[in-house]
Amino acid sequence: MNTIYPTIFIFLFSFAWLTALYPDSIPADKVQNIIDSSTFTRIQKPIAIRTDRKTLEYFMDHVEELTKHGRDFNRKELILEGNGNGKYGIQMPSKHVTGEFELAKREPNKIAYLGQGNAVVFFSFSGAIVLEIEYSTQKDEIGYYEEVKTAVYLKFDNVILGFLAKAASPVIIPKLDKLISKFSTKTKNVVEAAYANKNSSSHHKER
Repeated sequence: MNTIYPTIFIFLFSFAWLTALYPDSIPADKVQNIIDSSTFTRIQKPIAIRTDRKTLEYFMDHVEELTKHGRDFNRKELILEGNGNGKYGIQMPSKHVTGEFELAKREPNKIAYLGQGNAVVFFSFSGAIVLEIEYSTQKDEIGYYEEVKTAVYLKFDNVILGFLAKAASPVIIPKLDKLISKFSTKTKNVVEAAYANKNSSSHHKER
């Protein structure tokens, strides 16, 4: 069993260099196409973020600000830069990931980002990703908060790579879930800290 996954990745790496890619024509709705034909789909448990909607939506519209507030994200694990025209550059040096993403869809209480990038994990591959975020205002004994649900859809550009990656899903999926959970928690921390600072500043001005 221990030799199966290295063998898969060696074969996959070799095949990737020898196989020409003939992608299908891109449909009008890129987001829905990736969702419908994703290699991996991960739906995360809802998380509670102690913030108001205005603060949460500010970070959704200014994603690059996530790495400028506090110390939750360091430059070894995440670099976000605005590229203009609503597009963002993303790098994850520790994961050997580079790419670009943009806001693709906005509905009441729902937002979706579409990204394209490259990564090196045992082998080099490219793919597209859709990040869907749904949020709603809730209240408990502590007060109001935003309940946030996250769904990630990852599609390999190369169909053969995607097929072989699925064969290795027992290894890949736990790592992917861990990474998504980690960044969700860090994002929660940044947003909550920004909201707390905003409230603190408001109280000082009132005095």
